[in-house]
Amino acid sequence: MQKIGNSKVQCRLCLRQLYYVGGSTSSLKHHLNAMHPDVMSVSTPTQPTLSSFGVGIQRQCTDSKQKITALLTKVTVANMLPLSLVDNAEFRELMAFIEPNYKVPCRQTLTHRMESTKSEVAKSVSAELESASAVSITTDRWTSISNDAYLSFTAAYITPTWELKARTLANTPMDERHTQSNIAAQLLDVAKSWSIDTKIMAVMHDGASNMKKSGSLNNWVDTSCAAHKLHLATGIDKVTNSTLSKCISAASHLVGHFSHSPLAANELNKCQLAMAVTGENGQPLKLVQYVKTTLNSIYDMFERLVKLRWLVIAVLSLWSHQMPKRWTCMTNIGACWKTCCPSCNQCR
Repeated sequence: MQKIGNSKVQCRLCLRQLYYVGGSTSSLKHHLNAMHPDVMSVSTPTQPTLSSFGVGIQRQCTDSKQKITALLTKVTVANMLPLSLVDNAEFRELMAFIEPNYKVPCRQTLTHRMESTKSEVAKSVSAELESASAVSITTDRWTSISNDAYLSFTAAYITPTWELKARTLANTPMDERHTQSNIAAQLLDVAKSWSIDTKIMAVMHDGASNMKKSGSLNNWVDTSCAAHKLHLATGIDKVTNSTLSKCISAASHLVGHFSHSPLAANELNKCQLAMAVTGENGQPLKLVQYVKTTLNSIYDMFERLVKLRWLVIAVLSLWSHQMPKRWTCMTNIGACWKTCCPSCNQCR
């Protein structure tokens, strides 16, 4: 349209003159729809709304909000992340960048999701246990960092398709005294809650005095851990005046020094990198400390110390004239231990 006078325009397509009153363009639009419909069929960009002004291109959420929340719950559970993660400002900023239309759930919502996920997993495990003809359990008492006592309950069974399964069914707090009767009652309660109290054939536990009859009190067969018995049978940590016990003590103090001295540990790492004595991932090796309750920890400590012997001596030159006999002892004991237990990687 081209204006040619007051209240008068001319169509540029058909040169027809049209009139309009009071600035209204309705007649002009009717003319284009009636005489030139092909021109009106061409879509024109619409005016952006005020809510979208200045925020850039909006992306649609590729997955449903329920699916994202379920995956967030799965990640939190699998990696044992704290529930406070959803309150973290940086995490919310990350989610806003990845999915601007997704609202991060609060801590209570995530807790409800975990409870529902637990119920779903419990149903699946219950179905497996129901199909199993026999179950054996492994139990142990342990203490958390906050000095709270717990009793673990792990069930092992074979499915109808001959698949070996091991599920941790409970870690119940032990607030009462750790007597045989209390432990047996706690195990029975867990077994009844999963409806397997009549299917349990044996109970595996350590040789502690209050664990020896925790199964027989429930008419189950008690079985002590063979690896634990073998570890106790050696009695290495009980013979304090033998050459081997002195060697273990000296090696433990040596490893303890590097554990408590960042300067010494850093120097040892530098020596390993300089001499290209590193692990499979190319990172410096760490010394292993002996733990009385861990099977083969003596062998692991001796093996690592012997491997890093000359680098340790280079870092602690004062030890070079004090430990020649003990280095020989560790080398010989390590070779003997490896010969007696060639598959030691499986029982650590």
